[in-house]
Amino acid sequence: MTLIEIMIVVIIVAIAATGITYSLGAITRANLRSAAMTVSAASRFAYGRAIAQNTTVRLHFDFETGQMSFEEAHGRMVLARVDDAIRQEVEEGDGDATAVDPWAAAESRLEDTLNPSFGASPFSAIPGRRYAARPLASGVTILKLIVPHDPDPIEEGTGDIYYWPGGQTEHAIVQVADDSDRVYSVEIHPLTGRGRVYDFAYEPDEMLDDGTGRQRSEVDDR
Repeated sequence: MTLIEIMIVVIIVAIAATGITYSLGAITRANLRSAAMTVSAASRFAYGRAIAQNTTVRLHFDFETGQMSFEEAHGRMVLARVDDAIRQEVEEGDGDATAVDPWAAAESRLEDTLNPSFGASPFSAIPGRRYAARPLASGVTILKLIVPHDPDPIEEGTGDIYYWPGGQTEHAIVQVADDSDRVYSVEIHPLTGRGRVYDFAYEPDEMLDDGTGRQRSEVDDR
């Protein structure tokens, strides 16, 4: 082969490699956007179902498996404060102590005053295959969840976004990432449940929960 032929071959290989790299990048970005849009659509569904069924709904995220699912509870729920001594004891034992049914909590305390408990979790999976736990998109992981009821971003274990019957949810941020460390963020609006997608790791200085503005470190009872 002459030098010119070798150069032509090298150029063709370089162009092909560039095209493959660009195509893979486009696919991963498409998967990220698909995952972000899935979270946004799920938020709108949870918001609407909470109003229509007069129930408390939550989006449940499992960081280990990268899956999202819907859960529902009937009756009035409250969120236990982060500094609540009983919540801290329950969570040390791997229990679910964030969302509490006040009646169940009262009954549990009366039955066993020596062992702090909020009772069994009031939430259960919504029936139907379409609501079961599933990955957001191929090759996409859940990176971070920011919600007002937890003072620090959730980056492992499980996390939830809550939707109440009165037509309000939490101001939340869900960040998803791919193998190339690209990050997309979904911001959930507290008054509409709608999601806004950012193509970067968006993290606001304040978490707006009731339209007046609230720092992430502040937690109230509902």
